[in-house]
Amino acid sequence: MTKLIFNHHEVSLEKPCKRCGGTERQPITRKNPNTGESYKTTRCRTCANNYQKKSESEHGHMSKWQKKNREHLRAYQREYYKGKYAARNAKNSKRIKERFVFDDMDEIQEFYRNCPTGFHVDHIVPLNGKNVSGLHTVSNLQYLTITENLRKSNKF
Repeated sequence: MTKLIFNHHEVSLEKPCKRCGGTERQPITRKNPNTGESYKTTRCRTCANNYQKKSESEHGHMSKWQKKNREHLRAYQREYYKGKYAARNAKNSKRIKERFVFDDMDEIQEFYRNCPTGFHVDHIVPLNGKNVSGLHTVSNLQYLTITENLRKSNKF
């Protein structure tokens, strides 16, 4: 531990561990997975390792409970999410239905069946583009290689 003498008092440059209060803290440098920024933990290495082991054992226990009570969990989730997204889903389905022209569905299905191997069926004007949105008609379909289609994404 590094110490500094300041006004005739010894001052520790390292903070004590928040968990055990020990002064022999060796901070562990980690990276935030979301931002990529580095930070130092507030626990000593021993406390950090113990916390990790405890966390792993608890998560293992939770997954066992989830497997055992799968039906109960699904019933709870169905009840919880029952009306949560109804308005959003209705709006999206209405918008997508407006883009489908049902007169040429047989031609569209034939177009998809005749797609050569190694190619994707692509909408020339995307159905859900940023600036413009097209229709789901045969005149708006084309065959593109897989790499070209993935590169194009939903751009016009």
